[in-house]
Order: sequence, then structure tokens, then C-alpha cells
Amino acid sequence: MPVDIGYTPSIRLNPIQELKITKPDIELYAGQILKTVVVKELNENQVLININGQNINANTAHHFDAGELLQVKVVLANDETILQVLHEPPPLTPIQTALLQALPKQASATHLLASLTALENMPNLPAAVQQQLHQLIDSITPLSRLPQHFAQAIRQSGLFWEATLLASQQNNVTQSLNNDFKGQCLRLLAVLLNEGITPANAAPDPVVQQYSQDDTLPLPGAIPHPPQRLPLPNFNDHTINSILGVLLEQTEQVLARIKTSQLTHLLHSPDQPYSLMLELPLRVDADLELLPLLIKEHRQSAATAESSWSVTFAINLAHLGSLQARLRLQDRLLDIQINAEKPDTVDLLATHQQTVAELLAALDLDLGLWCLHLGLEKDDIDTSNLRLLDLRV
Repeated sequence: MPVDIGYTPSIRLNPIQELKITKPDIELYAGQILKTVVVKELNENQVLININGQNINANTAHHFDAGELLQVKVVLANDETILQVLHEPPPLTPIQTALLQALPKQASATHLLASLTALENMPNLPAAVQQQLHQLIDSITPLSRLPQHFAQAIRQSGLFWEATLLASQQNNVTQSLNNDFKGQCLRLLAVLLNEGITPANAAPDPVVQQYSQDDTLPLPGAIPHPPQRLPLPNFNDHTINSILGVLLEQTEQVLARIKTSQLTHLLHSPDQPYSLMLELPLRVDADLELLPLLIKEHRQSAATAESSWSVTFAINLAHLGSLQARLRLQDRLLDIQINAEKPDTVDLLATHQQTVAELLAALDLDLGLWCLHLGLEKDDIDTSNLRLLDLRV
């Protein structure tokens, strides 16, 4: 039977249904949860209920049918005992169920990338693991090539791996599949499992726990912030099995992060402006970094006007410090806003406005606003359309 995994049923909030009883012959206490059955309707505002074999008259403004089984919570108010009817929560959709499983496990790729850098030339690793580490690192786009291969880097970020698999039935997309970040992480996971490495939750390893992380998922629409630059982990004093256990744990966390991003993207409603958050792994000199990215549609008030689009990203660079940049395109006009952590960086960028304008002109684009600010932006999140708040992990 086909299932619409994107379907989110609308929820109608009903007023709390209550039954009021005065001086019951049985002892009830506040907060007690119990079962009661409706025996019959006495009149328009009164029913006869049965609790633990005892019939009790109850006043109510709601309609209940004879034989209806209710779960109620006892609330004491003045001289009245109020029984609040508790309703079963609506069943979770398939997407909510999948999110419930992925959210507690997810973490960004920052720690995994640091581990990959530290282990790239480490001796004594199993040959299959060493080979897959090199393949994963080689598949990551260098920062110097990002401007020319931006669309390709997004396609290979891991979010679209399944779509690429589907496209492979009709087109030759071998290179995209080989370089896809999720695909590479899945290959690394398979290699580690073939080496006999088991998940840490089955047999906790102190080394794995030392390098494990708790990470929050950015809320939809959050302004990207530069990831924390981590010192490379020192694995010299650890056994090979412990090191591989760390790799397995971090790889599973990254795969859960990608899955969470994919699932939350499926919750997007067509009547809302398009928004996509992703994290691009990049090679920056000899290091592996993560580039958080937000692609956003800005709809115009006039129905006939075309939307403008913005790309916001954040990065840490050795000489320039932490940067945030937002590029917003409307027709041929490109507005650029850059927030820098260092005053020297702001001064340096101010001297390049004309250079940027000339580069854009060569692409048949016009430079609009050129805004430079000292200090990074804080989050300014539109919470009107969040869809994860009802998930309890």
C-alpha cells in the first residue's frame, strides 16, 4: 500500500472535556489517573459514570455516549472534584517516527573531519580502512575550486544521494555517486563493520566516549555560524580497535545528521518560501572544514513579481578570521553583505569593492549593495513554521 511519507495531518485542538463531581464516596487525590465508563446520560448536563464499580453522578457540558470508556485525571478545585478527560495523542507520521530515531544520534561532521585529518597518514590502520579514508578525503571539494563547482558541491553534500542513485538508472552519474559525502560515509561504515567494529552503545569504550559529542541541530532558518575549529585528536596512545570505534561512532552521527536534514526538508510546505540548510565539507589547505550554508527564497508582495534568492554561509579562515556572508540575487542585481570578526578584515574587504563589481560585470551581473559589518550576526529565526517542536526525544 503506498504511503505518503510527507503527509502531516492537521490537528484540531478541542477544549478540555471535564466531568465535575461533588463529594464522591470514593477517595480521589489530585493528579490521579484512572479509568471510568459512562453508564448512561441522565439529562442534557449530567451523566452517570462508574469508577471502580461505584456509580457516580457527574455534571458536564460535553456529550458522552453510554458505554464510552474514558481515561481521566483528577483535579481538585474548591469543593469540586474535576475529572479531566485525557485523549490519546495522534499517531506519528512516518517522517516523525524516523526523526524520532535520528535526532538523538545526529551530530555535525566537524569531529569526524578532524579525525580523518589526524588519521590520514597514520600507520598500522587496516588497509581497507586506510584506502577508504583516502577516498573520502579525496572526494571532498577544495575551497579553491568551490566557486567553479558550487552546484556540484551541493549535489554531493549527502542530502541528494538517493536522488543521484535514482538518476543513475537513466544517466551516467558515476562520478557524483563516487564523490557523494553520504555515499562515502556509508562506505566507511561498511568497511568498519567488516573489520568487526561494533557500535559503542553495545559495549561502551572509554576512548569512544572521550571523542563522542552532543550536538544540537540548527533550527530551520538559523543564520549560519562558523563551526568551532577543533584541535586534531591525538590517537597515538590508543589501540587500533579503539580508534576504529571512534570512527564508527562519528560516522554514524554524521549519517544521522544528514538523514535528519533530509527528513526536515521533506516537511517543507509548498505554500512556504523555499529554504534549504546544509553543511558542505571542504578541504581548506591541509585541513578539512565544514561550511554551513542556507539557501533561501524571498517572495515578493506582488503576485507577479519573481522571488529573490539568497545564499548565506559562514567560514573560519586562518588569516581573515571568522566570516559570515549573504549574497542576495534579484534579476541581475546582486547584494552582498559580509560580517567579519576582525577589524583588519573589514578594512581589507573595503578595498575590493571595485574588483568584485568588475568580476560580476564579466558574468553579466550588477553589484548592488556592498555592506561590510564588524562582528558576526546573531540568530534571527522565524518560529512561525517550525515542525520539530512536537517531537519528544
